[in-house]
Amino acid sequence: MSSYKSLFLDTQPTDGDDASYEVVVVVLTDLSADRAQGVFGEFLQQLAVPAYAEDGILFGPFYEGNEGTVIYNSGFRPFQSPVPFLFVRHGVISDWKFFLANEAWLNLWAHRYGESAVPSGGFGNMIVSQVLRAV
Repeated sequence: MSSYKSLFLDTQPTDGDDASYEVVVVVLTDLSADRAQGVFGEFLQQLAVPAYAEDGILFGPFYEGNEGTVIYNSGFRPFQSPVPFLFVRHGVISDWKFFLANEAWLNLWAHRYGESAVPSGGFGNMIVSQVLRAV
């Protein structure tokens, strides 16, 4: 997976506004659904956490049975897929909503974006402000 991180970092454009739209999708056709959660969990600890902390890169796992939800609808499970895959992309300020259930990731996000993540107004901004005060 380290090679996909390198490929992503070297793909043009490497900076500017258009860089935030880059995505690499890695489809793992030989990974069974029953093993996906364990494999992705181990991978996220070994490579994804340091990649986000150092380079602001996110690896998003999708697989059958992924119980991850979104803040706007706790019944919506957008991270499920019949074939396991990972996406690789740059993190963005609005990613905070994906980290609410994981304090370690939320802290990494808060350290990356700091006060620049809290424009005035809105419920989401109130939550972000509370997170930044807590770290």
